[in-house]
Amino acid sequence: MAGATSHAGWSPSNLLRSYGIFFAFLVLFVFLFVGRPQFGTIENLTNVLQQNAVIGIIACGMTFAIIAGGFDLSVGAATALSSVVGAALMVAVGPWGVPLGVIGAVAACAVVGVVNGGLIAFLRINPFVVTLGTMTIVRGLIYVTTNATPIFGVPYGFTEVGLGRVLGVPVPTIFFAIVALILGFVLHRTRFGHYVFIVGGNPKAASDMGVDPRPVRMAVYVLVSLCAALGGIILIGQTASGQPNAALGYELTAIAAVIVGGATLGGGRGHMAGTIVGVLLLGIVSNGLNLFGVSPFWQPVATGMILVVAVGLDRSSASKW
Repeated sequence: MAGATSHAGWSPSNLLRSYGIFFAFLVLFVFLFVGRPQFGTIENLTNVLQQNAVIGIIACGMTFAIIAGGFDLSVGAATALSSVVGAALMVAVGPWGVPLGVIGAVAACAVVGVVNGGLIAFLRINPFVVTLGTMTIVRGLIYVTTNATPIFGVPYGFTEVGLGRVLGVPVPTIFFAIVALILGFVLHRTRFGHYVFIVGGNPKAASDMGVDPRPVRMAVYVLVSLCAALGGIILIGQTASGQPNAALGYELTAIAAVIVGGATLGGGRGHMAGTIVGVLLLGIVSNGLNLFGVSPFWQPVATGMILVVAVGLDRSSASKW
């Protein structure tokens, strides 16, 4: 019996389900490395890491939401909110503008997370409806208050947060790595992470075990918004401004990275390592298209196709269980 279990565990379908994203990433990386020599240069790979750090941070938070059985369409708007609020305070306050700008950006996004979490967890409104609504409201308020005009005048030194490097490694990439390590530990090594899996996989079983799904879901949506806040702060450093149009479409890319990384929209399954590889896979796809001279308008098409294939494979694999 044990032998049969072991054989099933190493079946091709199970291997594809568990490690397909890593194989796909490796194959694509080797293809681009051989097909376009400039892809493998240190400068190009460093740029890929820097350009995808904000998406990666958001995706780390999104992993919790998807494993918990939901998702958050408002993270792009929350990232823009962080960028605008943070930049506005940095410009207006004076010498204390930078720390107050960071605090203000985090606080503004925390409010979005509390609203999302409260409506979803305690009023049991569908996550799609709630986060689509907050996305629209937040974007609208940003455009109204700024007249859709960027906020300039951020202290030049703050650009180190978005464009600086430490020992050749982009600072945003360092933030991404730290967030991934911390949240990966929380997800896979703490009681809270265990609760997230239980709530997403079987809410009734969670309640039977004495785990109240409501505060877990509430905490998850606040966590996602805090990741968006950090992403917005980094964007301030990359553009030296607050951009009302910042992070357009980031929510869909983050969701795609998590799903491609092995999570399921049904909840209860996912892994932080898979999310990280999903982010990098989408990043090198975009970079590879650029290197081959493909129009950037095709990049969302490629992302969408990858997402559809990933969901299709997940459904096909799940139907065999």
